Amino acid sequence: MKFQFNVKFNDQDYLDYNTFWMIRSPYGKKQIKTFRITISVLFVIFISISLFSGGFSLESILGVIPMLIILSFAQIFLTRFFSWSLKGQIKTLKKSGKMGYSPESIIEFYEDSFVETTPENKTEHKYSAIERISVVDNKMIYIHVNNVMSYMLPLSSFESKEQYDSFFEFIKTKCANIDIY
Repeated sequence: MKFQFNVKFNDQDYLDYNTFWMIRSPYGKKQIKTFRITISVLFVIFISISLFSGGFSLESILGVIPMLIILSFAQIFLTRFFSWSLKGQIKTLKKSGKMGYSPESIIEFYEDSFVETTPENKTEHKYSAIERISVVDNKMIYIHVNNVMSYMLPLSSFESKEQYDSFFEFIKTKCANIDIY
């Protein structure tokens, strides 16, 4: 075994991960971009229908102005809306007792794979399964296995700066796609 980390999380860590995933990660940025384009296309269709059915009269042009204002606000406040929605979803998950993480786990890194052991299960992945690694704000390392699933490794899990540096050099040999935020 190369490295072993005792990992502890709380609800804020889980919210931070989901906020990062939705707003800053390549996965979430792609979804938000797609959503922005879809909203814009729908509004353009509604505006076009309104203008053509009104014969480009003054009334139809004035009727388009509120739609343009709503579109502008939707584009400006989209990420805030998603963040607010995410907080609500996490509160709902917490109430139902089905959080998407285990508060405590042990992650072990071997030469050919890594293993996460929680009180509920044990998961092993080959390094070839890693799509990307994100180092966020010198607080957390996210090991993305796919666009939905990640392993979170807080920097507080490291015993020293030297251990962190050694781990970072090791993990760079296992995944070439490392993003630092």
